[in-house]
Amino acid sequence: MRRLIFLFDGPRLKLVADVTITYCLPCHCQSKAIQDADGILKELGKRLTVLRLVPGDHGVDDVVIDGDLVFSLDREAHFPEASDLVERIRSRLAGPA
Repeated sequence: MRRLIFLFDGPRLKLVADVTITYCLPCHCQSKAIQDADGILKELGKRLTVLRLVPGDHGVDDVVIDGDLVFSLDREAHFPEASDLVERIRSRLAGPA
């Protein structure tokens, strides 16, 4: 019988189960949400299991990772840069598994 040997030379990469971007459809924020999703996928696409865009209303612009709110337009009073979202997701991926 053959034994398989797996080499491990770095930190274990954690997969994010779910990234959801909820954007305000009546406010015409769909293109911004698509740009954010594109930036996230370009940087972290292979490490994500799901990236979902959800239309909302009432000025919503929220980003949720694994059920935890990591960005809210209501809280921060500005739209996120895609690079900021990538860094927030990356820091979640680097956290404890």
